[in-house]
Amino acid sequence: MKLGSNSFFSRGVLIAIAVVVALLAVQSVRLGREVLFRLDGLSTAATDSLQWTLSQAEIEHLKLENAVLAAETVEDLAQVRRKFDILFSRIMTIRESRTFAPVRNAPDNAGIMPRVQQRIDYLITYIDGPDEALLFGLPRVSEILEENRTDLRNLALAGLTEHARASEEKRLNFFDLLSRLAIVVLALLVALTMTTLMMGRLYQRGKRLAERTREAVARMRAMVTSSLDAILVVDSDGKIQEFNGAAEAIFGYSRAEATGANMADLIVPDHLREAHAEGMERFRTSGQETVIGKGRIQLEAKRKSGEVFPVELSITASKPAEDGEEGETVFVSYLRDISDRIAAERELRNARDKALAGERAKAELLTVMSHEMRTPLTGVLGAVDLLSDSGLSAEQSGYVTMIRQSGDRLMGHVNDVLQLSNLESSVDNENRRIFDLAKLVGELVKSQQTAARQAGNELSWSCNLGPTNNVLGRPLAVQRVLQKILQNAVDFTRDGAVAVEVQRLGSSDRVEISIADTGKGIAEDDLDRIFEDFIRLDASYSRSSEGTGLGLAITRRTVEAMGGDISCESELGEGSLFTISLPLPASGQSASNTTAPAAPAAAADTHDAVQKEPQAAASVAEPQDPQALEILVVEDNEINRILVEKMLRNLGHRVTLAPGGAEGVAAARDKDFNLIFMDISMPGVDGIEATRQIRSGRLADGVDIVALTAHVAPQDHARILAAGMAEVVTKPVHKSTLADVIDRRATLPLVRSRRPVAKAVPTTKLTAAAQTPEPAPAAARELSDIEQFFDALGRDRGVEFLAEYKGDMEQLLADLHSCEDLSDPLRAEAHRLAGSAAVLGFGALRHALLDIENADGNGGTDLMRLQAEWDEAQGEITSHLAA
Repeated sequence: MKLGSNSFFSRGVLIAIAVVVALLAVQSVRLGREVLFRLDGLSTAATDSLQWTLSQAEIEHLKLENAVLAAETVEDLAQVRRKFDILFSRIMTIRESRTFAPVRNAPDNAGIMPRVQQRIDYLITYIDGPDEALLFGLPRVSEILEENRTDLRNLALAGLTEHARASEEKRLNFFDLLSRLAIVVLALLVALTMTTLMMGRLYQRGKRLAERTREAVARMRAMVTSSLDAILVVDSDGKIQEFNGAAEAIFGYSRAEATGANMADLIVPDHLREAHAEGMERFRTSGQETVIGKGRIQLEAKRKSGEVFPVELSITASKPAEDGEEGETVFVSYLRDISDRIAAERELRNARDKALAGERAKAELLTVMSHEMRTPLTGVLGAVDLLSDSGLSAEQSGYVTMIRQSGDRLMGHVNDVLQLSNLESSVDNENRRIFDLAKLVGELVKSQQTAARQAGNELSWSCNLGPTNNVLGRPLAVQRVLQKILQNAVDFTRDGAVAVEVQRLGSSDRVEISIADTGKGIAEDDLDRIFEDFIRLDASYSRSSEGTGLGLAITRRTVEAMGGDISCESELGEGSLFTISLPLPASGQSASNTTAPAAPAAAADTHDAVQKEPQAAASVAEPQDPQALEILVVEDNEINRILVEKMLRNLGHRVTLAPGGAEGVAAARDKDFNLIFMDISMPGVDGIEATRQIRSGRLADGVDIVALTAHVAPQDHARILAAGMAEVVTKPVHKSTLADVIDRRATLPLVRSRRPVAKAVPTTKLTAAAQTPEPAPAAARELSDIEQFFDALGRDRGVEFLAEYKGDMEQLLADLHSCEDLSDPLRAEAHRLAGSAAVLGFGALRHALLDIENADGNGGTDLMRLQAEWDEAQGEITSHLAA
């Protein structure tokens, strides 16, 4: 860049000097010509003629006077007339010639010429008259000539003065001209000197540039020769001009073979030659560039062996025709064999796909594990709820309590694993809303008072949030975080104290919550580990608490997802202090008026139907208690319907059952309800579609539809709420959970009429809870063995169901053996029977049925496996039917 700038500057200076030299040369020539002209003028000076003429006029005047004085006869008059004519011509010359203008026009000579002319004109009358008159008037002529002599003398003297002045002026002008000529010549010499110096400097620079160019060419040649990339120089006709060593190695041609050959014939694959020829022709005719100058692009090339391989290519057009010069366009191509890179990228993609498949498998495993673990827990915990209300003895009640506690603990472990997997999205799915933070903390402390007293601990709390206790945030997430920390503090403290302190940091939006205890404390080396996954500081057999080691890991992620941070300070034997800082802006609005539906807890959907054909919605007769609510339960799984129905009936409400989405829509059209519980995954019309139909048809205006599902994915919850449902309740469901949802969601008991007028404003709920309680721990889905199944349905109904299920399975197997391809009805039937198999505890049979549902073709190997699994399950079903 610097070299180019210097060259441009030198070229500009040289051009400027050349222009100056040319101008000076022209000026010197012009001045020289003027000097010659002046010299020539001096050699024939007009002033000499002027002076001579004036002198001759004076002499001729004297000669005329002498002739007049000498004339005595008529013969002498001819001489007089001749001398007068000569004088007259001199006078006319002086009067009319421009040479004499300076003399005539001089201020001192202004009156001379008129007087002289007047006298001459007067003398003409004598000269041109008769001889007698002239001879008689000679005395008078002599007098006039004498008068005229003085004026001619003065005119001659003026001519001398003018001659001197003109000579001096010419001398000065000539001197000035010579001075200017000298200056121009000197400047011309200086310019020529500078030009010479500049030319010398340019010459030296040219030598240096030539040397550098030779060095650069040598270096470039070395670079081209040693380049790992193939470099090809091709002319506009497609002939190869340069072919470096790397090109020889890549393409297999020697330099001698390639030079002069057509590039397309050597290295362009057959399927690209037509496009290559069209592109070259387009560039030659219109200059349009398709590949040229577009940077690095990926194409294919061909080796001498005929192998087509991927290359990375960059082409630049070199156009030497500049500044009007003619030159041929050549194309410089850089090619790189990227076969290894493509292979490596393919391996990376495969590795990525395998990793993603592993992640998907992990997510699917979590979903399946949730389903399989919740399936038996649903029946166990649901049956426990019903059993606890069946008039048990004290000993039996104790056993039921132990079952309930064990089931809740197991469900807590399942929830921890699922929450860890879906934490971020789960927190984000909870809408921010205004809630009473002091009330939330107070209720948490109250819920732990019993456990604290049993451990001999004093549990206290204080709150200082300023003018209002209402804050904007995610109450369920805050509740989970505080509940875990507070529960740990109570569990690990004996005969001590636990204190909870809530305060706002100045006037900022951040609230700091501190939970301090006087428990056993945490070693300094373990403080950085307690928030990691699956970390238990006490993993011995004698440990005093149970758990998966995920509690604090989930807590940390939940806090961070809310934009806060959590820290811990502790000393062994002294206790611990957990400090949580959260952005919870104060709000002047009332929490009771802005409470949003609780965010759905993690769960898995139950989509296994046990009925082959849906039945119409059935209303269960109940006593007509005026405070009883009309509740619609839409659930395709018969066992789940029975469990929910009995729980709701025990709560004193009237229940209408619908085995599918279509029946649920029909029930909502025919009858008014205070609340609707809707399953999600159902054959035919699913829960989301049923909800849309109910909302679009205005079949239940002002009535909340609550999802009863086991779906755990946050995106599923978002989709459920977007369909128009008010809340998501996750399975398994406790009676207390149903009671809480009814308390918050159900409208007031309806006046019995076909359909009330559509409400323009939200219907008043039974209670307007400012703080939404944490959903009860998820219970299990279906019962997992046949005996519990009989206990839930009754033996007669259970036997009837088993017989029907046995017949359906035998019919499905017969249809599968006879079909050529799996039809959609067969797949749907396999799916339905898989759900029933899960209810009955036949896990292997369920998986075999699901494999049939998802199999390609006619099932093949999957059908053989299904037959084997059914043979095993059929024996157990037959034994129960015989008993």
